[in-house]
Amino acid sequence: MTYTPQQPPAGWYPDPAGSGGERYWDGIAWSQATRDPHLAPPPPPPQPQPGYGYAPQAGYGAPMGAPQYQPGRPYAGFGWRVLGFIIDSILLGIVTQIVAGVLGLTVMIDTILSRYLRELEIWVETPGADLPTPGADLWTALFYSALLGAVLMAVYRTVLYGTLSATLGQLALGLRVVKAGAPADSKLDWTTAAVRGIVSAILYEVIWVINGLFAAFTREKQTLGDMIAKTHVLKIR
Repeated sequence: MTYTPQQPPAGWYPDPAGSGGERYWDGIAWSQATRDPHLAPPPPPPQPQPGYGYAPQAGYGAPMGAPQYQPGRPYAGFGWRVLGFIIDSILLGIVTQIVAGVLGLTVMIDTILSRYLRELEIWVETPGADLPTPGADLWTALFYSALLGAVLMAVYRTVLYGTLSATLGQLALGLRVVKAGAPADSKLDWTTAAVRGIVSAILYEVIWVINGLFAAFTREKQTLGDMIAKTHVLKIR
């Protein structure tokens, strides 16, 4: 028979959100009450109680068994996430087309495609001719186009996560990206912003919608990128 420790007793513990202060644990979940441990009287040492696991100690963060999932937390639903992604995709698509045009990628791809379509027309008009296949130059141009899109998406997301904790599409819908377990009004640090921005860009280029579909089936509405970066997207208005 496996013994499962119960939740620790209510009290003040080091804030798991990393504020440097203490947050009150009501015995079931973290509250919004915080305090500066230097201004508060030192709490009495925790006493072991029958039926409890080890008492939490300073420096260990969340008490043993503290839940990550908070039922009252306003996790952004799948529909909001999709709508925000669509808005961002439209904005990024416009920017990508402009940059690709400046770099000459658009003209290169149009020229290669036009030549290939002409070869297909000749093949249709010539009985017995071999079906033409796209050349390596087309695949190279498409690779550079996809790489450009991924780089722009990574930069776009990283900069906006680090400055506003949301992309423009998310801001328009009242969504905010925070670290898992952090308060809804907290700001992402640049390391987390970079990890989430770069990982999300790579995942959307490689597995596309599969990354976003995770938000429809996970309890905390996290995409695969959220899980890797340890972030939540909240609906704050």
